[in-house]
Amino acid sequence: MKRLLLVFLLVVAAVVIVAGPHFRKAFAATHVELTIGHGELHPSQQALNFLLSAPSPEATTKKMKLWATYYHMPTLRPSASNVTARPLLGRNGKAISPPLSQADWCDAAMQGSVWVKNEEGEETAYMYVDSRGPEQMVCDKYFGELNVRIKSATRRARFVAFHHPQACDVRPIPLMAFRTIAVDPARIKFGTVLYVPALRGLGFWKDGELFAHDGYVVASDRGGAIEDNHIDMFVDDAAGNPFPKVVRSNPRHTFEAFVIDKNAPAAKALQSASEVVCGDVKPG
Repeated sequence: MKRLLLVFLLVVAAVVIVAGPHFRKAFAATHVELTIGHGELHPSQQALNFLLSAPSPEATTKKMKLWATYYHMPTLRPSASNVTARPLLGRNGKAISPPLSQADWCDAAMQGSVWVKNEEGEETAYMYVDSRGPEQMVCDKYFGELNVRIKSATRRARFVAFHHPQACDVRPIPLMAFRTIAVDPARIKFGTVLYVPALRGLGFWKDGELFAHDGYVVASDRGGAIEDNHIDMFVDDAAGNPFPKVVRSNPRHTFEAFVIDKNAPAAKALQSASEVVCGDVKPG
């Protein structure tokens, strides 16, 4: 009997391992009904678990048409033997990372946040801060049809290293997968909470669990390739694009978004969630 039970458990484990990715892909774009009682959790926990209620009409202040891409944090390796390799530069213009190949350097400029491994295998995280440095690398061939101004700006990208898992040591609002969006601050101010109806109820995987998005995102990042009504959603490293019907990486495919009043319950809950994530860490 024990042998039969052991064999059964091994078969179940094998099925989970083999079929798991297919199940995740199948559920990733599905709508999931939010049926958990929201009143049972503190607002910050509701925000952390994507359980915020849809906004009332009074909570919205402005309607926008946006289009979206997505980004993640790739892990890059040094390329010291490549004569064209360049390090990431900090705000003071000095190298803060090992040299990276052209493709990896441009990937860092495109993604905005990356991990870089040193020769000992230790990883350090870096985040894009601005394009005020000297021209370092031409990434035009990687940036497709983006305009000349954006391509020129990425050549001057500067970064900062961070050590908190969600970058609380270098930024006032934490980097949160499926919440954080990079924006053009001339169009959308940092700290702005947006509600995207098309996102609400879409299923996605995070830390091995299936969630249903509540539709809220927070403008708290910037990127060298983000301009006007283009936003970039931060996702898990291995997640890919979990919202293909919304995040279509094409400016012709727009969706509605509503700016949420800073005093609305959802905005306050997201602010409280940020404080929970960062704890007592003070941005550098």
